Amino acid sequence: MKVIFGLTEDASRTDAQIADLYGLKKGTVASIRRRLLDAGAISYVNVPAFNKLGCELICYHVGTTEPSERSDSKVSHYLEFCARSPQIFQGLIGGSSVALYTVMRNATEYEEFVQEHTKFFSGSRRGSKARLSSTVFPFTLSKTTLVPNFAMIVHRHFQLDLPEPKCTMPSRADVETPDLSDTEKKTLVALVENPWMSDRQVSSLVRLSRQAVTRIRNKLADEGIMTLACVPRLYKWGFDLCAVAHPRFNMEIPWEKRLRSQPRDSVEMSFLTLSKADESVVSYLVAKFADYSEQMENILAWYHKMEVFDEPPEIALFPLERCTELRTFEYGPATRHLLLEQARA
Repeated sequence: MKVIFGLTEDASRTDAQIADLYGLKKGTVASIRRRLLDAGAISYVNVPAFNKLGCELICYHVGTTEPSERSDSKVSHYLEFCARSPQIFQGLIGGSSVALYTVMRNATEYEEFVQEHTKFFSGSRRGSKARLSSTVFPFTLSKTTLVPNFAMIVHRHFQLDLPEPKCTMPSRADVETPDLSDTEKKTLVALVENPWMSDRQVSSLVRLSRQAVTRIRNKLADEGIMTLACVPRLYKWGFDLCAVAHPRFNMEIPWEKRLRSQPRDSVEMSFLTLSKADESVVSYLVAKFADYSEQMENILAWYHKMEVFDEPPEIALFPLERCTELRTFEYGPATRHLLLEQARA
């Protein structure tokens, strides 16, 4: 439990650092890490800062499908759609609900994505189509936690007798034009697509020396262009539910005032938060449905008391036993599309 928590709090920690933190042996930590990775209980992702790569938008899409349509058909069709849509980095489908998270270079690419969804789900696939509604979060007008944040969820679930992790608050991100050479772009794509590879393994993909790959990796990390994160596969430990809440807010209450005074759990327990002045999207993983009811009741009570909602929040629930992960923090397709495929176009 301590090793999992230590990695979700800071994925760059070495076996020796985790051992020193928690009074363990380095060999024990190394063995646990290998076992967790081999079992698929944790995975590593290199998260690109898409705002620093010229992307202007991050979007949330949610919708319902026709309940009478066969579930296997809907899953198959949405897996195929995701394979054709590199902008999607996170997605779930379960029951009659679909949720997708995307990054877009600009409004034109957003409109193309919406049209491609409509076009793809025509003809024989029409019955699987979700009636998607989309919320657009421009980076310059929003606060986001792009790097998935599971440390608080893990800490509370395991009831660890350790200091709570520092909460990763959503922050604003300016859009920048990437100042990367072609070699650096190719290396960034390779690192994002293969986060488990060593620098020596990556060097064979991009035909550079191991030292050059290490130098580029360090540059990308130092400049905040790429961040290593550890994603725990919590459904393997009995987590029942993923809940995504989409509230819209009363604009009479200033955004900063609402953020300062809102319940801690509304952000601390969200592994992915998108927020702007008039609405937000917060994503939770919950061990038991009873926990969800209690947690949501505590959070929503404050919002209702303060009359901050413009309308009742929309909440999409995904029972994890009956869900299919369409993508799980897979940033490789979007990074390749943005840096290499668009460059050739």
